[in-house]
Amino acid sequence: MPDLDVSNSPETSSKSPQKKLAPLASEGLWLKLWHKTPWMRRVILIAALAIVLMTIIMLTNRDKLPKLQEMGIVQRVQTFIPVAKGEAWQPGPLDADGFATVYDNEGFTLLLAPDTTQIAVRNKQSGFLWHSNPAKSQLDKETVKGLILSNLESPYVMEYVNAGKTQRNMTNALDDKLEKSFIRTEHGVEVTYRYTSIGLSLAIRYELTAGGLEVTVPSQGIEESGDNQLFSLQLLPFFGAVSGKEEDGYLFVPDGPGGLIYYDRTRTAAGNRYDYMMYDEDPANLQERDIPREAIAYPVFGIKRGEEAYAAIVKEGKYTTRITAMPAGVQTTYHSLGAKFMYREEYLRKVSMLAPAVNSVRKERTHQDRKIEYRLLTGSSADYSGMAQAYRDYLLETQQLPELLPQVKHIPMMLGLVGGGTKDVFGGNSYIPATTFAQAEQMVAELSELGVANMKVQVQGWQDGGFSETDRRFPIQAKLGGAEGVKRFTTAMKERGIPVLFEDFLTWMRIGETKLSMKTEGIRSIDTTVFHDLRGTSFLLNPVTAVRSAKVTIDKLDDLGIDGLVFNGVGSTVFSDYAVNGLEREDTAHLYQSLLAYTKERLGTVATDRGNDYVLQSSDLLSRFPLEASYDFFIDETVPFYPMAVHGSLLYTGVEGNLRNEYDKELLKALEYGAIPSFRLTYERSRELKGTDYDNLYSSEYAIWKDRIVEEYKKFDGLASLVNRRMVKHSKQAEGIYTMTYDEGTQVTVDYNSNRFDIRKGGGTP
Repeated sequence: MPDLDVSNSPETSSKSPQKKLAPLASEGLWLKLWHKTPWMRRVILIAALAIVLMTIIMLTNRDKLPKLQEMGIVQRVQTFIPVAKGEAWQPGPLDADGFATVYDNEGFTLLLAPDTTQIAVRNKQSGFLWHSNPAKSQLDKETVKGLILSNLESPYVMEYVNAGKTQRNMTNALDDKLEKSFIRTEHGVEVTYRYTSIGLSLAIRYELTAGGLEVTVPSQGIEESGDNQLFSLQLLPFFGAVSGKEEDGYLFVPDGPGGLIYYDRTRTAAGNRYDYMMYDEDPANLQERDIPREAIAYPVFGIKRGEEAYAAIVKEGKYTTRITAMPAGVQTTYHSLGAKFMYREEYLRKVSMLAPAVNSVRKERTHQDRKIEYRLLTGSSADYSGMAQAYRDYLLETQQLPELLPQVKHIPMMLGLVGGGTKDVFGGNSYIPATTFAQAEQMVAELSELGVANMKVQVQGWQDGGFSETDRRFPIQAKLGGAEGVKRFTTAMKERGIPVLFEDFLTWMRIGETKLSMKTEGIRSIDTTVFHDLRGTSFLLNPVTAVRSAKVTIDKLDDLGIDGLVFNGVGSTVFSDYAVNGLEREDTAHLYQSLLAYTKERLGTVATDRGNDYVLQSSDLLSRFPLEASYDFFIDETVPFYPMAVHGSLLYTGVEGNLRNEYDKELLKALEYGAIPSFRLTYERSRELKGTDYDNLYSSEYAIWKDRIVEEYKKFDGLASLVNRRMVKHSKQAEGIYTMTYDEGTQVTVDYNSNRFDIRKGGGTP
């Protein structure tokens, strides 16, 4: 830090305040300011100097943080898919419905209708033909007219706005003034759409893959040559659409672990639509929030119709994509489902301190390629279980999911221990210990003696400041035993073969409880103001700073014998920074993923909360994995799609056993969905933590929960042999009775009616 005190300089005297200020200005100027201004102005000058000093200190501290390069981390480099160049595609003979063959591979045939650019894909295995839109003959019974009717016949729906306006205009591929051109690609065709009247154009590429269809919207194919600006693009919203109750099946949406919307249910128009942003709305977008819900954690949606189905995976552009579903009867007679790519954002802009915020649309367009792969399924794989396997295959193919876990004799259990927290007291605040390291060692030893054979310990509330959302981490809180207490505890745990993980927060920082400046290290919201939560108590930390500061934490904890870290917020919160040369949500996810990989390499184990798909690759364990739905009234049934996709590669927990709302039901759900048991406990009474960051622990006292933990662990331990097995089939046997089948044949059946479960061992590997 620069030394501003030059009192030892020959030209100054330590007894002269104006001389101490001399390095910041000429001596004569400071003398005039000091002697000729009233005392209030002197106070202002001193305050201004203090601000300058604090800024220098903060910037100096920031510069002392390790560089990303020291961690082997590089920031994401954005590349773009070039638009197709080559020979024009000339349609050959048209079939009776006006389609020409574009491309043919071993499993599928791609067809396109030149007049409407509708597409169709034939599955050669079953002979089924997937259409992008209902046939014209099927639309005769539609009562909707005009633009809504033409949307049913278009492979996309585009929204645009006039620069400086918020009113959205809509168009599609049936616009009379639209110009279309076709370029042949290696595995299909790219169609360019030019709206000469509004000065917009875009390109959409349709290509076959080994599993079905891939659709790409290259960013470089978008042109805006006038006052109109692209707002959103809904791609293939009627691909495989079913009318009313004509077929058996459902729409699959990524709600919580997975949600089904059945075709055969009677619905009213009010509120019956699913329209949510991947990974939840960007907090920096400043939009007003609805009631809390389970945010989308993985970029998949799908359709089942009879013996056919598809799983659609958003491969590019998922961080600014909405998943939309609309059951039949809401607007048309068709069930629609698809991805809606957002190119601009609408937000509430503050015009003054007194006037209410007004709706605005961001001027800058999001420059991202967009890509969806439709994996077409048939026969026994044409259901949500088959969709989950298709998504798992994709994750493994793209190395986004670890290989199988090792076999274990006993099922792992996550034992969360809350050290303590800080509460406000008269004249300041006070740290209240709830579980010292010595007490933690005593708890683990007793549980081990009682038969809990495979624990992982997670320590919370260990920071010196006593707050969770803080970078005031060290020294380790003295009331828990300090650094020496940690070393004794970790040594004792290593002798038992039990890893110790410390929890750390990297996203939100509490204002006033961090050394970092919200102004310089916080992110900027979409209106370029410094972003903070609605209560004004916390701000989102710039992820570059968060990752750099994490190295300091990792180094210090490594010296104390800690086996890993649990990063809270990393697996559940992804956001933009709208500062100049700021970050996109994808940049934030990339930095978090890189940090997880670095932590795993350094310490051996890394865990995250919840588990958005971008953390799967580098995580060992996911806490509070989404096992419950949002309970929207238009989601008819919750299914374990996401658990089926990742089970065998990662450990995950549901809500801690002592924090469940419905103990027996949520216990069965954890068994059915393949979670491992977990508890979050304190040695002292939970009431001791009232008023701290952990006052949601209504019942956490170890002495009260000890026997229940042992009892529950024995139930889970019957599934130990399945920890590294794949889930292959989930089915409903009767109302309230479900069976999960694993790849070696074992079946786990849960009966919510009688609060019982049964394990039927399989015969071996497939």
